[in-house]
Amino acid sequence: MHLLLRSSFLVALMLASSLATAADPGRVEVVRTPDGGIQPQTVIDTRGAIHLLYYKGDPSHGDLFYVRRNPGQSAFTVPVHVNSEPGSAIAMGTIRGGQVAVGRDGIVHVAWNGSTATFKDPAPMLYSRIKPADGAFEPQQNLMKLTTALDGGGTIAADGVGRVYVAWHGRGVNDPEGESHRKLWVARSTDDGTTFAAERPAFAEATG
Repeated sequence: MHLLLRSSFLVALMLASSLATAADPGRVEVVRTPDGGIQPQTVIDTRGAIHLLYYKGDPSHGDLFYVRRNPGQSAFTVPVHVNSEPGSAIAMGTIRGGQVAVGRDGIVHVAWNGSTATFKDPAPMLYSRIKPADGAFEPQQNLMKLTTALDGGGTIAADGVGRVYVAWHGRGVNDPEGESHRKLWVARSTDDGTTFAAERPAFAEATG
C-alpha cells in the first residue's frame, strides 16, 4: 500500500517537473516523498511551485505535513505540521487522507477526515490554511455543523477570487440512520477560508 502511494507521487512529480521546467521540457525527475511520508497529494500553482501534503504516523491517528518546492529549486522546504491537534488525522484506506488546494494570493488550504481515536464519534471534517507569509498553519476547525456520520474521503477546492469549497459524505444530524439517508455535503467560504457557511447538500434529490 505504501509503495503504491509513494509511486503515485513519483508519477505526479514526473509530470510536475515536465510542466515546471519549461526550459527543459524533456526533463524527468524522480524523488521520494520527504521523511518517509505516505498518501501524498500534490498541487502545482500558477508559478510552477509544487505544493505537497503527506501523512505520517499510525493510520488511525497520525499527522499531516506540508512542504513546497519553488521553481528553480531542487529541494523542498522544511516540513510544516498541518493539524494543530496531534494525531487528529487518519490514513485509513486510500480515500480518507488529507486534501490540498491553493487559492487566491497563494494561500494553501487543507481538509481532512478527523480521527475517532482523538475525537471519538462522530468524526469531524477538519480544515486549516497557511498564508505565504506565515510560518504555521492556523488552528484546525471542524466544518461539520449540521451533519454527522462522516465516511469516505472529503475533498477541497479553491479558486482565484477567494472561494473555498470543502465537500464530504455524511448524514444530517436530524436525519434517520441508515445508508439511504446519507448525502454529499458542501461547506463554502467566500473569504479565503476565514469563515465558512454551514454545510448544505450538494443535490436536492435523495440519492443515498
